[in-house]
Parts: sequence; structure tokens; C-alpha cells
Amino acid sequence: MAYGYISSLLLWTTLSAVLLTGAAQFIAVQSQNLMTDSVSVVEGETAIISCRVKNNDDSVIQLLNPNRQTIYFRDMRPLKDARFQLVNFSENELRVALNNVSLSDEGRYVCQLYTDPPQEAYADVTVLVPPGNPIIEGQEEPVTEGNETEMTCTAASSKPAAKIRWMKGDQELTGTSQVEPTFDNMYTVSSRLRVTVTREDDGVAVRCVVEHPAVKDFQAQRILEVQYKPEVKISVEYPKGLTREGENLELTCRTRGKPQPQQVNWVKVDDDVPSHAVITGSDLLIENLNKSYNGTYRCVAANLIGESYDDYILYVYESVPSSDPALHDSRAGEGVPRSVDHAVIGGVVAVVMFAILCALIVLGRYFARHKGTYFTHEAKGADDAADADTAIINAEGGVSNSDEKKEYYI
Repeated sequence: MAYGYISSLLLWTTLSAVLLTGAAQFIAVQSQNLMTDSVSVVEGETAIISCRVKNNDDSVIQLLNPNRQTIYFRDMRPLKDARFQLVNFSENELRVALNNVSLSDEGRYVCQLYTDPPQEAYADVTVLVPPGNPIIEGQEEPVTEGNETEMTCTAASSKPAAKIRWMKGDQELTGTSQVEPTFDNMYTVSSRLRVTVTREDDGVAVRCVVEHPAVKDFQAQRILEVQYKPEVKISVEYPKGLTREGENLELTCRTRGKPQPQQVNWVKVDDDVPSHAVITGSDLLIENLNKSYNGTYRCVAANLIGESYDDYILYVYESVPSSDPALHDSRAGEGVPRSVDHAVIGGVVAVVMFAILCALIVLGRYFARHKGTYFTHEAKGADDAADADTAIINAEGGVSNSDEKKEYYI
């Protein structure tokens, strides 16, 4: 038993020493932190790889390539590749520049610090390959309004794969993208866009915008060319107000289309245009109007896409009989129908009747306030009569010496 006890004690002592030694080494390694950063670089440009040490105790720093070949040992370069250049060397940093980076330089680089045990930190170098100029392919002929046009944008040979967006003016459109890897570990991206066009799209740019970390503002565009049937609008040049008998009528037909309408026709719906009307291109002139010219006048324009029209309804009012020329001038819209005169007369009559009614009310109230007693002298003899018969005789005027009858208002 004594032998077993002694063996256990020796084993425990040995393990404790090993653990203490490992802990001391771990503490020493941790006190010398080795750090580096991953790098993304565009093909053909320069990548900077930095190995940094915190609290270095004169341990050796070296940089290895992805094949674990030593690029720099301290400030010496064993690797015979002149593209690697020393940027800075100190006890705390080894910084190296790799010029004219190619796709073959991509990989994991190792920063190594000679401690016991050695420390390593890893810098992943990613090489970005920008895509070629985007190309838009598709229908180049003009598109008729309401139809669909299709175009495809391609961004070839990039790393990583590019992203394609579509813009029509300020509006973003949705396309269908497809990514194809190439034999050299790069990618070709294509996006197909289908859009239904309107006449407002004519002359609008559709842009293919390529997004990639190696490039900015990379895009191509195509201008939409949309054909559409004419737009027709009739405007009245004269008169500016009502159309009256004896006056002239001037109409202009304004058109817009693609292609531009080459011919404009004037017709009268369900009748013939007056024989003396003058049609000059898109203008219509009718002189000395009368009510027989009433009706709908139509301007018709056509191009290769279709036909359109606009209508003007003519109603000729009676002329205003007056010596004042201003009443005959309808250009300012001053003429009004005769119904307005009847309305004015009716208003005046209503005012007069209202005034008469008010006067009667005032007089009635005046007489009501000044009402008195009505006396006559016809029965004056009754006051002096001795009896009723005498009073009646006196009241009937039988008294010869009575005065002439008079009436008084008191």
C-alpha cells in the first residue's frame, strides 16, 4: 500500500507540473496577440496584407502564401516574386503589398509568429473581377402602343456574379435573371425584361443597371420608340363667345401622333359641310352664319396606326337687334339670350308690387292710430225737444230756424 501511495503522489506531482507549464505558456502566448485582416481587391490593383503583434517579445514574424511558401521572414523576402514589396517592418508589424493582383493570387495567406507553440492568423485575399460592358439586345424597330417589347441585358465574366436592375425613367421594373458560371470560375449574368408600352413611353430611356463591388454606375440604355394613332383636338379661333347669325366661325384642328398625321379632313355629321365653307389644311372657316348651319362638325386625322377624331357642336344664336355695336360683338362673350330681358322685367314688376303693398300697410296703421268720433248736426234739434215726437220732427229738419247742415270731423 505504501508503494501505491507513493506512485499516486509522483503521478499527481508530474501532472501538476505539466499543467502549470502549459498554463504559463498559454498566458505567454495570449499576451502576444497576432492579428490580421482579410482583403478584397479588384483584379490588377494592389492588395495590402498586414500582420500585427501586440506586446511582442522579439518573436519572429513571417508571412506565408496560400501554398505555405514564405513570402517574408522578418524584413527578408525568400520568395522570388517581385510583385511582393515590403511596406513596413517593426517588432509589432509586418506589412506587405502585392501589386498587380491576378485571379491566381486569391487564397488564404498566413501570418505566423514564432512562439512556443507558434501562433498563426489568416488573411483571406478575395480578387474581384468586374464584368464587361453591359449589352442590351432586343427589338430595335418601333413598337405600336399597347404591344409588348422584350430586351435582354448581359453582364459577362465577373467575379462574383453581378446583379442587374431595370429602370424606365424613374420607375424600377422587374426582369428575369439567369446566372451561368464560366470555365475560369467567373460568372455571366443575363436579365430579360418584358414591358407593355404606351404613347407616354415614346422617347423614354430604359436602363440596364449593373451592380458589382468592383464597379460603380455601370449601365447601358435603350430609347423606346412607340408609334400611336393621332390625338385630335378642335379649338375655336373665332368667335370667343356665342356664335350669332351673320358672324364668322373659325375652327382649327390640332393633331399629334407617331407617325405624324399627313392628312386632316373636315366633315359634318349626318349632313354636308356648307358649300361656301373654306377648308385650308387643318382650318375650317364658315362665313355669315345662320341657323341652317347648326350641327356637329368633325375633324378626322389618320396615320399608319389608326384614325381619331374630335367633334364641335355648332349652335347659331339670333343676332341682337341694337344700335350699339357692342351688343353685336360676341367675341367677348357679352351676348346673352333674350330670356334674360324677361327676367329683368319680371324683377322690376315684383319690386313695384312690393313697394305698393308696403305703402298700404303703412297707411292702414296710420288711420288705425288716429281713429275719432263722428258727429253731425242732423240730430241737434233732439236736444231741445220737449218730447219724442218733437225731437223726431226737429231731427228730420222740420225746424225752420235751424242752420244749414254741416258735418265735422273731430
